[in-house]
Formats: sequence, structure tokens, C-alpha cells
Amino acid sequence: MKTKSLLKFTKTFVTFTMVLLWTVFSANAQCPTVTNPNPPPICDASGYTFNDLNSFATDGGNGIVWYDTLTGGSPFNPNQLLQEGIYYADDNTGTCGSRASINIDFVLNSTGQNLDQIYCSNENATIQTYIDDVLFGSIPAGGSVEVYYDLNLTSQANTTDSIPLGATNFYIVFVDNGGCKSQLELAQLGVFSAPTDPAPTTPQAFCSDDNPTVGNLDPGTTETNISWYANVDVSGDPILPALSLLTPLVDGNSYYVQINDAFCESNAIEVVVNIDDPVNAGTPGSLDYCDDSLPVADFNLFDELGAPKDSTGSWSGPLTTTNGNLGTVNISTLTTAGTYTFTYTVPSNGVCPDGISNVTITVYETFSSGDPSANNPASFCEASLPTTFDLFSLLENHDLGGQWSSGSSTIDLTGLTAGTYNYTYTQNTLPNPCPEESTTVQVIVLQDPHAGNALNDVFCENDLVSNSPYNLFDALDNTQDNNSGIWTDSSNATISNTLDITTLTVSGSPYTFNYTIDNGTCSDTEAITITIEDAPESGTPVTTFPEFCEGSAPSSYNLFDLLEGED
Repeated sequence: MKTKSLLKFTKTFVTFTMVLLWTVFSANAQCPTVTNPNPPPICDASGYTFNDLNSFATDGGNGIVWYDTLTGGSPFNPNQLLQEGIYYADDNTGTCGSRASINIDFVLNSTGQNLDQIYCSNENATIQTYIDDVLFGSIPAGGSVEVYYDLNLTSQANTTDSIPLGATNFYIVFVDNGGCKSQLELAQLGVFSAPTDPAPTTPQAFCSDDNPTVGNLDPGTTETNISWYANVDVSGDPILPALSLLTPLVDGNSYYVQINDAFCESNAIEVVVNIDDPVNAGTPGSLDYCDDSLPVADFNLFDELGAPKDSTGSWSGPLTTTNGNLGTVNISTLTTAGTYTFTYTVPSNGVCPDGISNVTITVYETFSSGDPSANNPASFCEASLPTTFDLFSLLENHDLGGQWSSGSSTIDLTGLTAGTYNYTYTQNTLPNPCPEESTTVQVIVLQDPHAGNALNDVFCENDLVSNSPYNLFDALDNTQDNNSGIWTDSSNATISNTLDITTLTVSGSPYTFNYTIDNGTCSDTEAITITIEDAPESGTPVTTFPEFCEGSAPSSYNLFDLLEGED
């Protein structure tokens, strides 16, 4: 059996062990070490980065990288600002097995506050404004604050610098009374454009008669999103609440108008209000006269105006007046009917209109109702009443335009019965102040006379003698008004009511006679007739009568054969 040598194995083991130890030593030599895990608080923390933190560590040869976790995680950028806390050192490979820790504390801690702020352009905010509004409460007792334009803290802002329009980043560092500084804090400041201030006229004047309200004020802008206020504070900002547009304006008061935009508001602009009282020209007056009774003496128009009234006005009108505001006038020459207006004008006071009032003088013509004419009264028979009759035909010397008691001058008489009817025409009725006068005319409706109804007679010619003379009234039914009328024959000749009828013949029949009754205006005629007829003829016996034997007499015989000339 062949035995192996142990020397080779021994050499190989020793070689492996040496390599392993060298590798471990080399790896430990690459990891950074922290010289003081709990350094004193940092006084100047402003702009302090992870690069600055390297001063507390020793580079193991492969760089220093910081983590906020013992293992794993992501490294911080060397230029990243450092905040208070515990951090862990590693090298660029991130393979250090156990990272060295360091506890960082600042003398002056961060505020932890939101330092952003927004302004409107019309606030004209400066850095000092921002400090006062936002930073003041975070400044350490006896300390200060620094505001920078850049992250590197190389460009510090002056307190008088204006904050520019738009959005701007500022960097804030607080300093305590020992000179220690906080880590810088980012603040975003925005300045929005404010609406252009309204430009109302001031003062604005109104008349008290118009009862002006806030809604009547001129805001001096076409913008509709405006508000009015009664007061502003010492900063010029409106004091709430806003005024209603219906709020009455007060003389001498100030009112403030502001435009309300989506975010910013304009400055509140003052408007002073002056409210004037109107002048008083009195209340209108009126005078009425007849053209034949005008006053001949002068009088004052001012006295005809109702009180109260100012005495600083003047008169104008169709006639010249005297004595200033008294308006002394003589109207005796206004003989033509019509309306004459005199105007009293008091000059305005401020923005109120002139005071104007009138005295109206109306001159009326005196109208006549006329006199009854020769046609008055008008008489009509019932049977002949007109459908239209003009009552003016019964007047003369009258003026038109008056009033008839019938309502109209043209009337329908057909519905009237017998009687006397009065119709009155009136002139100078109200509002005419002249004496009223009236004239009455009449329409007389006469009852129609009645001549009776005919009872026509018929006579045989052989009865004429025995009935003559004939009373014509026997031919009427006795309903006639009287027997005082006249009879006429067919030739219209007047005849007596006693008539000899023996002269009447059959050939002249019938005979007509008229009976007429007349009451002086109306008449009625009734016609009667008398008819003469042939007398009946029984004939005369024949001169020779026929004879028959007893045994040979005919069975029938016409007796008319024994007569001559019979009907």
C-alpha cells in the first residue's frame, strides 16, 4: 500500500488561511470610521450638507457615504442638506457589514412651520413685511433671521426689498442670541396681481327727494364684482360687513368701494356723499273765470300757490308779471276762452332740479242755451210721429255744445203716446264756472180722431122711396168720436148727412160717401158705400088661360106659362 505525504496538505491549508485573513483585514480597512459618535451640537447649521458631516468620519480608502439605516437603504447625496438625527457611515460600495453611527444635533432647531406666504401686488409687500407676517414668531429670543435668494446663501435679501410678482423661492436661516444658526428652510412666496383700483368721482352728490341708496353710488369701474363698506381700519382694509345696495346714503358720510377678484382685492377707495335738499316751488294752483267776468284789478300769482314755498323764484307766462316772486298780474285782457299757464321757477340747490310749479287760469266762454223758435211747440198726430226729430229745430240763437235732457238732440218720437213732452237744453254746466242757463221746448203728441167704421147699405130700387131721405150716420157703427164732422160725396163736395136716395140708380152703384173728423191737426176719414139693386119682378098673367077637359088634363103643367115678364 502506498502512503500519501501530509506536507502538501499542510502547505495548502496554511496558504488558504493566510489569504482569508488578508481578505478580512483588507475589507475592514475600506469601511469609514466615526471619530466621535456623539459630537457636540452644531452651531452653524445653515447650509450644512452630508459633505460637511464627513468631518466627523475617517475615510477607509473607498470614500464616505451616509445612510439613515444601519443596513440597506439608499445613500444620501453628498450635497443634500443635513437635518438633525442619527446617520450611518458606509463606503462607496455600501458593503460594510456594520455601519458606524453618529448622532447629529443642532444648537438651533428648525421651526417645523410652513413658511410659505401669498401677497397681492397692491399690498406692496417687502422682506420686512414677510418677516413681520410669518417669521417673527419663530425668531429666537434676542436673535434674528436671515432671508436669502439662493440655496447657497450667498445673496441675502435686504428687509426693504420688494417681493417680486409671481412665485419666488426664499431660503430662511434663524440666528439665536449666541450667533448659532438653524438649518436653512425653504419658503415659497407668491405675489398675485390685484385688480386695478376703481376710480370713482368724489364727492358724489344726490338729491334727498330721490332717497338715494348705496346702489346709486358710481363705483368708478365697469367691474361687477364690487362691494361697498362703511369704514376701513388703520391699514385701509374694509371693516366687515359689506353694505347692502339698499342701504340709505347719509349726507357727509364716506363709503368705500373695493373690487373683489378671485384671490386679490383692490384697495378700498373712498367716496364722500353730499345730499342736497330740493327747493320748494309750492303746489300748483288754478283759477276759473267766465270771459265776461274777468277781474279788472291786479293780483299776485304767488298767493295762488300752495304752501310751503320758497320766495326765491321768478314767474314766466303769457302776460308780463311784476314784483319778482309775487308775480303781480292783470288778466283782464284774456278775453279769449282758453287755458293760460303761468310758471313759477325756483333755481336749484346743488344737484336737485329746479323747483317748478304752475298757476293755471282757465277762461270759459259764456254759452247761450237760446230761445224757443217759431216752430215750438212741435205738434204731431200719433199716426204720423217721426223716427228722427231734431230738437234744435225748436231753438234759435243758441250755442252748440250744450246738453239735452234727452241725451241727444236727435230723438225718436214713435214710441210716444198722446201728451205734452218737455225737452231742456242746458249750457255752462260744470266745470264751466259761468252761470248755467237752460231753455225748454215742447213736443205735443195729439190723439188721432176716429171717424167710426162703415156699415155699407144695399137697397132695392123699389125701396128707395120708402127709405128716403137716408141718414148717412146710419152707415157707421156709432164708434166715431162725434157726429160733428163733414160728409163729402165722390166729387169731394160737402153734403148733408140727410141724403135723398130716390135719385140713385142701379147703373150708378155703388155710391161712395166719406165722413171726416178733424181736431185741427189730425183727421180721420171713413168711407161708406150705398148699393142700388134691381127690384124683383113677379110678372103679369097672360091674357088667355088654357082649358082642359076633366078626363084629359095633363099630368104636369109649368105655371110660368101663365105669366109674362117675371124674373
